[in-house]
Amino acid sequence: MKRACILYKKEDAARNGVLINKYFSALKRAGYAPSLIITDRLNHEDVLLMAFGADAVINRTRDHLLARALEEAGLFVTNPSGLNETANDKLLTYERLHSAVPMLDTYLLTPSGEPPLPYPFVAKPAGGHGGAGVTMISSAEGLSAYRASHPERSVIQPVATDIGRDMRVYVVGGRPIAAMLRSSDSDFRSNYSLGGHARFVPISSLAEDERRIVDDVCRILPVHYAGIDIMHDHGRAILNEIEDPVGARMLYTFTELDPAEEHVRYIDQIILKENTI
Repeated sequence: MKRACILYKKEDAARNGVLINKYFSALKRAGYAPSLIITDRLNHEDVLLMAFGADAVINRTRDHLLARALEEAGLFVTNPSGLNETANDKLLTYERLHSAVPMLDTYLLTPSGEPPLPYPFVAKPAGGHGGAGVTMISSAEGLSAYRASHPERSVIQPVATDIGRDMRVYVVGGRPIAAMLRSSDSDFRSNYSLGGHARFVPISSLAEDERRIVDDVCRILPVHYAGIDIMHDHGRAILNEIEDPVGARMLYTFTELDPAEEHVRYIDQIILKENTI
C-alpha cells in the first residue's frame, strides 16, 4: 500500500480536524495509508525519519525549509517548497510576481523613519496569515504603536479603493475549482475567520482580469493546492496574496466540493505519472 504523511503544527491541527479527517478519508479511498505528523517539537531530521519512504508528503505547515529538506531527500512534497516560501512572505510574493501580475505597491517597513507612503496605509506582518496583525495606519502615532507591538518583519501597502471585500479562488493542480466572495460590514479585513460573510462564486463567473491573475500565478508558481486572494483597486483586479496552506471551511460550509479529495486525486495523478515514466 502507498503511504502519505500529513504535516501540521499542533495548534493548526487542533483547528483543522475536519479537513484532516477529509484528507484521511480521501487518501484511504485512493489506496494510501495516511499518517499525521505534528512537527512542533521535531527537527527536520526527525520529520524526515518519520516520513522516509512515503509516496507523498502533504505539507500543511508554513515551514518551507522543512519542505525543501524533504524534497532534497527525494520525497514528493505538496505544496512544493517554492510555493510555500513565496506564499508565506508577503514581500517575496510581491518581488516574485509584481512584474507579471497586478499588485499594490509593497514596501518593507523599516524600524524607524518616515514611511514611503502617505497616510492612511495598511501594515501587515510579512509572514502573517488569516488577517492577523493587518492594521490600518492613519497617523504617525498609529505607526509608532504598530512598530512597538509588531517587532516582526512587516510590509506596508496603500489602501485599495474597494476595502472590506475580496475573492478567494481555490486552486488545485494549477486549475481553479471554486471561488468565494468574502466581505465584512464592520472591518476593512474581509476574512471569513474574523467574522466576515462569504458567498460562493462559480469559476465561470470570474471576470477576465480575475481569471488572468489566477492563470498567471499558476504559470509562475507550482500551485498544487492553495488560495489566491484577489481584491479590486480603482476598478481593476489585483492580487492580494497567496494562501498556503489554505483552509477549506468556506468550501465545506457553502458548497458540496471536497478540496481534500481534489488534492489527493491530483497527488495520485502525479505519482502515477512518475511511476510510468
